[in-house]
Amino acid sequence: MKTRHTFLLVLILFCSPLLFFGQGFFQGSSNNQDSAATFNPFVDDITLRIPPLEDLIDSAIVNSPLLRSQDADIAIWKYKIKTAKREWMQNLFIDGLLQTDYWDSYTQNFDVSNPVIISNTFQSYQDNNRALVSVSVRLPMDDFWDRKNRIKTATKEVEKSMAIKDNQIIELRKLIIVQYNQLIVNQRILKIANENIYAQALQKEMGDKEFLNGQITLYELAYINEMYRKAVTDYEESRFNFYNAYMLLQEFAGIKFNVINKID
Repeated sequence: MKTRHTFLLVLILFCSPLLFFGQGFFQGSSNNQDSAATFNPFVDDITLRIPPLEDLIDSAIVNSPLLRSQDADIAIWKYKIKTAKREWMQNLFIDGLLQTDYWDSYTQNFDVSNPVIISNTFQSYQDNNRALVSVSVRLPMDDFWDRKNRIKTATKEVEKSMAIKDNQIIELRKLIIVQYNQLIVNQRILKIANENIYAQALQKEMGDKEFLNGQITLYELAYINEMYRKAVTDYEESRFNFYNAYMLLQEFAGIKFNVINKID
């Protein structure tokens, strides 16, 4: 009976790490299960459950706030180039004048020999409209000579911003590659830690038996227990390192994988 209880204890210790990820080695056959509920980090390959590396890199480039900010800087300097090219127009002036003239004249001619008699009477009206348009240009010599420099400066700023963006893309690619490989390494370490905690649990159970039978000393039993506690600690660290690497890769790529829910 004691042997049976010991076996059950070891089995529980072996299977308990799997519960952190929502399941053990035995997976259900239901097709309606979420992918996060059917992922076993001790059996499945995480790289088969997340997008390929190149897709992660492309997603990171598209979703990077830093790159979007750099694109905005490039657009701003391009607008400044257009503004600098049109600055000469601020010294161009167009003046207009619309003038309306109206004359009303009345003329009478008298006969000198007989002033009473009016020989001729003239009355005339005249209505004139005139429109005047003038164009003037004032071009300060300082603006004229400095215009090219402003255009060249803005152009160089565009080139500088584009070079910075290219460098940011390279750094982002490196970040995704490193984090992707780190996730792979962390899963392998987690598998080793899981196997080690199982082995140490068996060793601890055997040590307890041998100590009760007087086959090992208390010092040796303490050493076995210490190795077991270290295996548990290594497993916990490996478990969280794997999960953190998974979460960081999601953040860097800007997408959610929906493979692992959370660690309870």
